[in-house]
Order: sequence, then structure tokens, then C-alpha cells
Amino acid sequence: MVRNMFRLAVLGIALVIATSAGATSPGRDGRIAYMVKDGKGHWQVWVARADLSGAKRLTSGAYDSGWPVWSPDGKTLVFDSGRSDRKPNDGRQVNDVFLMKADGSGVKKLTDSKGTSGDSAWSPRGNSITFDADRGGPNKFSAIYVINASGGKVRRITRPPKGLSDYKPRFSPDGSRLLFTRARGTAERAPAALYTVRLDGTGLRRLTPFSLHADDSDWAPDGKHIVFEAYPNPAAFGDIYVVAATGGRAVNLTRNPAAKAGCADPVWSPDARRILFLDIRHVDGVGRTGLATMSPDGSDRQFVSAQNVEIHQADWESVH
Repeated sequence: MVRNMFRLAVLGIALVIATSAGATSPGRDGRIAYMVKDGKGHWQVWVARADLSGAKRLTSGAYDSGWPVWSPDGKTLVFDSGRSDRKPNDGRQVNDVFLMKADGSGVKKLTDSKGTSGDSAWSPRGNSITFDADRGGPNKFSAIYVINASGGKVRRITRPPKGLSDYKPRFSPDGSRLLFTRARGTAERAPAALYTVRLDGTGLRRLTPFSLHADDSDWAPDGKHIVFEAYPNPAAFGDIYVVAATGGRAVNLTRNPAAKAGCADPVWSPDARRILFLDIRHVDGVGRTGLATMSPDGSDRQFVSAQNVEIHQADWESVH
């Protein structure tokens, strides 16, 4: 698994952003799950209303817990955590996929602690979960896997060529394909492209060029388009793009001035009317950072809260 981190030093604020985003099920817009660092520097999972009111922390501990994604029925969150690493200082990283109820109770470990597993997402029916994992390999190259939501045997989906790594999978809304990022190597900001593949590992299709350095991505609720973050030039701090689910020309929605603004972690709203993402930029000459939304064409870009809140990896609950 590639647990990419990139640092933004814009607007006079130094931010470390953890990259991975969740998938969105069609429905009405509900709560937002996200991750924030606690006072000791560990990622923790929170849940709040769409305007960030009524926020509640769900996890705690001297380890990272984050990357939460809502189940289709809104009752459960899948997330990943290093809490199962019994020897966190031995140089062999262990990270697992976990489930918990929407109130933070009933935590259950889903994966088997063989290396690092994470960046998980639900199938549309809620019966399966996909994730990336390096299975403890010495080179940290990852592939895409699927497991039953109740646990059981892990099924491997992709077999990337030597020197490439697959990560951040997301089920299509109809459950027929997986969207994922394939990177050339495991280095931060390595050249990377978006791909889709059938659940039996066939029908591999590349959607974007490696030169865009694609990363977090999410399907539109109707399955026709994909939103993703990318880094089109070395000075870029991140832009949000949209591309057809079959590939083609990718459209830059944010067009941030290089080295002066950045965006990451995009997800579609369940009603398909908005895109939610982490936004860092100047507004009327004042530096702002926090969750923001915009229309699918890039218009009406606005922060969801008046406060500067360093929030990452948001996922929007779908209410049926």
C-alpha cells in the first residue's frame, strides 16, 4: 500500500495531507466522516453534519486511525489503523482495515496484519470491501484486493507489472469495476495514472496519462464520470479534475495558481450536485484552509465552514 503524504507550504501554513478518498453512493447528502490530527499528532476519525456542526470524535489512541468510508446504509464505517502493530518501532509497518459502527463502537479488525492494508471502500451492496495491500513484501509494492465485509478469504484483483504499485481502489456504482491509481514506483509524487478493471482482474483500462500524477479519485453517483486530484506540473500543489469513466480528455476544475493554492481528496456528493474536497487558498486576501464544495463544472467554489479547520479524507454519507 502507498500511504502517500505531501506537504503544502502555502498561505503561510505548513500542512501535511494524507491522500486517499472514499467512494460515494447515490442518495441524499448526509453526514461527513473525516480525519484530523489529535494533540499528539495522530490521525483520528470524526463525524459531523455537512456544515461541520455537531462534530464527534470516534477514535483515539497512540496510533493513526483514519481514511473512513461510509457503508451504503450509513450504519458502519470502514477505516484503517496502525493499532494492530504490536511492535511499532521495529521497522516493519503493520496497518489493517477495520470496521466500526457509526457511533464509534463495535470495532472489528478485517484484515490479517500481513504488512500494510488500507485505502478501503465498500461495494454498492455493502457485502464486500476493496483495499490495497503490500502483504508484507520487502519492496512495499501494493496491489488491489477484495474481502467479504464479514471477513474471510482475501481475493487478489490486480497484478501490477514489476516496479508499479496499485492503490486506492473504489467500486463503480454498479459494482462491476474497480477504479484505482497505478504508480511507477512507491516514491512520493511518482508518475501515476487512473485505471479501471473488472472484478475478475480482466478488462484493464487506463483513463489518464501518467504525466498528470493522478491520486485520490471517486466515481460520480451515476458512474459516468470520475473526479480526481492531480499534479500537472512540479510546482503544483494539487488540482481537481474530472474525466469520463471510459477515459478521454481530463478537465481541470480548479486551475489553482502554482505554488499559491492546492486542492486534494475530492468526493462526489450523494445527490451528484456538489464535489467535496480539501481546499487551501486565499479568499479576499486572507489565507483559508478547510473543506469546500463546488459544482461539477468547477463553479460556485466555497468553504463549508467559516472556521479554518485542517480536515482530511472526507467521505459523504448517502441517505436513502
